Amino acid sequence: MWQIPIYDRTAANVAEGADKCYMNAETLNRIEGNTAYMASLLGAKVSTRHWEATDFLTRSEMERILQNIQAVRDAYFVLPGTSDLPEEPTTLYKGINDMEEVLWSLHELWRRNSIRRYTGEICAGQAIGVI
Repeated sequence: MWQIPIYDRTAANVAEGADKCYMNAETLNRIEGNTAYMASLLGAKVSTRHWEATDFLTRSEMERILQNIQAVRDAYFVLPGTSDLPEEPTTLYKGINDMEEVLWSLHELWRRNSIRRYTGEICAGQAIGVI
């Protein structure tokens, strides 16, 4: 089931200790769940897991999460201006924002296209590739 991502964290949020700035099981489960949801829609192969409050996030787990998001990103399109994924595993707020923004962008474009049964762009002007 899709959950609304959080990708508006700021340095000020981090400084004040805002709840949305903690890398906890809730955040990880939202990212993993949204990744799995998009993978099921797009036919991408991912490996996700459910996190408990007592689980410990390791570098290899973060690498897996990034690879999963990249797999669903590669399976579809993202909206122009969408952030790139972090190159390295990170728990810094900017990197987590970028991960959740990519998932939001995929979901938003999928939602728009499924409502409109969108298949491409209409070209104004010279016909291209028409016989």
